[in-house]
Amino acid sequence: MKNQMTFKAGDIVVTNFSNYQHWSLVTDKMCNKGKPKLISVTNRNGTVQEETWDEVTQGRHTYVTKLKIERPLHEVLQNARAQINKWVYSIESNNCEHFVKWSAGLEITSTQVKAVVVGGVAGVALVHILSDNPKLVHYLGSAFILGSLALATTRAIEDLSK
Repeated sequence: MKNQMTFKAGDIVVTNFSNYQHWSLVTDKMCNKGKPKLISVTNRNGTVQEETWDEVTQGRHTYVTKLKIERPLHEVLQNARAQINKWVYSIESNNCEHFVKWSAGLEITSTQVKAVVVGGVAGVALVHILSDNPKLVHYLGSAFILGSLALATTRAIEDLSK
Protein backbone atom coordinates (compact mmCIF):
# COMPACT_ATOMS: atom_id res chain seq x y z
CA MET A 1 0.00 0.00 0.00
CA LYS A 2 1.20 3.49 -0.71
CA ASN A 3 1.64 5.73 2.30
CA GLN A 4 -1.84 5.66 3.84
CA MET A 5 -1.73 9.45 4.26
CA THR A 6 -2.22 9.76 0.51
CA PHE A 7 -5.72 8.28 0.80
CA LYS A 8 -8.50 10.40 2.21
CA ALA A 9 -12.21 9.95 2.80
CA GLY A 10 -14.10 10.38 -0.44
CA ASP A 11 -11.29 9.18 -2.69
CA ILE A 12 -12.40 6.76 -5.38
CA VAL A 13 -9.84 3.97 -5.59
CA VAL A 14 -9.39 1.01 -7.89
CA THR A 15 -7.61 -2.24 -7.14
CA ASN A 16 -6.00 -4.12 -10.00
CA PHE A 17 -6.99 -7.77 -10.06
CA SER A 18 -5.80 -10.08 -12.82
CA ASN A 19 -8.38 -9.20 -15.45
CA TYR A 20 -10.49 -6.40 -13.97
CA GLN A 21 -10.41 -3.46 -11.59
CA HIS A 22 -12.37 -3.37 -8.35
CA TRP A 23 -13.79 0.08 -7.47
CA SER A 24 -14.14 1.24 -3.85
CA LEU A 25 -14.82 4.40 -1.90
CA VAL A 26 -12.46 5.41 0.91
CA THR A 27 -14.51 6.05 4.07
CA ASP A 28 -13.90 8.22 7.10
CA LYS A 29 -13.12 5.20 9.31
CA MET A 30 -9.80 3.47 9.94
CA CYS A 31 -9.17 -0.18 10.80
CA ASN A 32 -7.12 -1.27 13.79
CA LYS A 33 -4.00 -1.40 11.55
CA GLY A 34 -4.31 2.31 10.81
CA LYS A 35 -5.41 1.81 7.22
CA PRO A 36 -8.55 3.42 5.79
CA LYS A 37 -11.70 1.37 5.44
CA LEU A 38 -13.31 0.93 2.04
CA ILE A 39 -16.93 0.58 1.05
CA SER A 40 -17.90 -1.30 -2.08
CA VAL A 41 -20.01 -4.08 -3.49
CA THR A 42 -18.41 -7.39 -4.41
CA ASN A 43 -19.44 -10.71 -5.83
CA ARG A 44 -17.64 -12.17 -2.80
CA ASN A 45 -20.16 -10.50 -0.45
CA GLY A 46 -23.09 -10.25 -2.85
CA THR A 47 -23.85 -6.81 -1.43
CA VAL A 48 -22.30 -3.59 -0.15
CA GLN A 49 -19.96 -3.85 2.84
CA GLU A 50 -17.61 -1.49 4.64
CA GLU A 51 -14.43 -3.52 5.05
CA THR A 52 -10.80 -3.14 5.96
CA TRP A 53 -8.29 -2.09 3.34
CA ASP A 54 -6.65 -5.53 3.37
CA GLU A 55 -9.94 -7.43 2.96
CA VAL A 56 -10.81 -5.45 -0.16
CA THR A 57 -7.43 -4.96 -1.83
CA GLN A 58 -5.96 -8.38 -0.94
CA GLY A 59 -2.47 -6.87 -1.19
CA ARG A 60 -2.89 -5.78 -4.80
CA HIS A 61 -1.93 -2.45 -6.35
CA THR A 62 -4.57 0.13 -5.45
CA TYR A 63 -4.62 3.78 -6.43
CA VAL A 64 -6.79 6.90 -6.41
CA THR A 65 -8.58 7.64 -9.68
CA LYS A 66 -8.99 11.06 -11.24
CA LEU A 67 -12.76 10.87 -10.71
CA LYS A 68 -14.09 13.30 -8.14
CA ILE A 69 -17.26 13.01 -6.10
CA GLU A 70 -20.08 15.37 -7.10
CA ARG A 71 -21.84 15.46 -3.71
CA PRO A 72 -20.79 16.56 -0.22
CA LEU A 73 -18.70 13.84 1.45
CA HIS A 74 -21.16 13.29 4.31
CA GLU A 75 -23.95 12.68 1.77
CA VAL A 76 -21.82 10.28 -0.29
CA LEU A 77 -20.91 8.23 2.78
CA GLN A 78 -24.46 8.31 4.13
CA ASN A 79 -25.87 7.10 0.80
CA ALA A 80 -23.18 4.43 0.45
CA ARG A 81 -23.69 3.11 3.99
CA ALA A 82 -27.46 3.05 3.49
CA GLN A 83 -26.86 0.36 0.85
CA ILE A 84 -25.00 -2.03 3.18
CA ASN A 85 -26.74 -5.42 2.93
CA LYS A 86 -29.31 -3.91 0.52
CA TRP A 87 -27.58 -3.34 -2.84
CA VAL A 88 -27.61 -6.70 -4.63
CA TYR A 89 -24.47 -7.37 -6.68
CA SER A 90 -24.90 -7.96 -10.40
CA ILE A 91 -21.93 -7.85 -12.77
CA GLU A 92 -23.96 -6.24 -15.55
CA SER A 93 -26.03 -3.66 -13.66
CA ASN A 94 -25.04 -3.37 -9.98
CA ASN A 95 -21.30 -3.93 -9.84
CA CYS A 96 -18.60 -2.08 -7.90
CA GLU A 97 -18.10 0.59 -10.57
CA HIS A 98 -21.85 1.27 -10.74
CA PHE A 99 -22.06 1.51 -6.95
CA VAL A 100 -19.13 3.89 -6.46
CA LYS A 101 -20.28 6.17 -9.28
CA TRP A 102 -23.85 6.17 -7.92
CA SER A 103 -22.60 7.00 -4.41
CA ALA A 104 -20.40 9.80 -5.75
CA GLY A 105 -23.18 11.40 -7.79
CA LEU A 106 -21.60 10.49 -11.12
CA GLU A 107 -23.18 8.94 -14.20
CA ILE A 108 -23.97 5.32 -13.35
CA THR A 109 -22.04 3.35 -15.95
CA SER A 110 -19.46 0.61 -16.06
CA THR A 111 -16.75 1.09 -18.65
CA GLN A 112 -15.59 -2.46 -17.95
CA VAL A 113 -18.99 -4.01 -18.74
CA LYS A 114 -19.41 -1.87 -21.87
CA ALA A 115 -15.96 -2.85 -23.14
CA VAL A 116 -16.54 -6.57 -22.65
CA VAL A 117 -19.90 -6.42 -24.44
CA VAL A 118 -18.57 -4.37 -27.36
CA GLY A 119 -15.45 -6.54 -27.64
CA GLY A 120 -17.48 -9.74 -27.48
CA VAL A 121 -19.92 -8.57 -30.15
CA ALA A 122 -17.01 -7.46 -32.35
CA GLY A 123 -15.42 -10.90 -31.93
CA VAL A 124 -18.60 -12.67 -32.99
CA ALA A 125 -19.02 -10.34 -35.97
CA LEU A 126 -15.41 -10.84 -37.03
CA VAL A 127 -15.75 -14.63 -37.02
CA HIS A 128 -19.03 -14.40 -38.93
CA ILE A 129 -17.46 -12.18 -41.60
CA LEU A 130 -14.18 -14.09 -41.98
CA SER A 131 -15.33 -17.72 -41.69
CA ASP A 132 -17.24 -19.75 -44.25
CA ASN A 133 -18.47 -22.35 -41.78
CA PRO A 134 -17.79 -21.13 -38.23
CA LYS A 135 -18.40 -23.36 -35.25
CA LEU A 136 -19.78 -22.24 -31.89
CA VAL A 137 -16.33 -22.59 -30.35
CA HIS A 138 -14.98 -20.05 -32.88
CA TYR A 139 -17.66 -17.52 -31.93
CA LEU A 140 -17.09 -18.05 -28.22
CA GLY A 141 -13.31 -17.97 -28.47
CA SER A 142 -13.28 -14.81 -30.54
CA ALA A 143 -15.82 -13.13 -28.26
CA PHE A 144 -13.71 -14.04 -25.22
CA ILE A 145 -10.43 -12.84 -26.74
CA LEU A 146 -11.73 -9.52 -28.05
CA GLY A 147 -13.83 -8.96 -24.92
CA SER A 148 -10.74 -9.50 -22.76
CA LEU A 149 -8.64 -7.19 -24.91
CA ALA A 150 -11.31 -4.51 -24.73
CA LEU A 151 -11.50 -4.90 -20.95
CA ALA A 152 -7.76 -4.29 -20.70
CA THR A 153 -8.26 -0.85 -22.27
CA THR A 154 -10.62 0.36 -19.53
CA ARG A 155 -8.15 0.91 -16.72
CA ALA A 156 -9.10 3.91 -14.58
CA ILE A 157 -6.67 6.83 -14.83
CA GLU A 158 -4.51 7.22 -11.76
CA ASP A 159 -4.44 10.59 -10.03
CA LEU A 160 -0.68 11.05 -9.90
CA SER A 161 -1.00 14.12 -7.68
CA LYS A 162 -1.84 11.81 -4.74
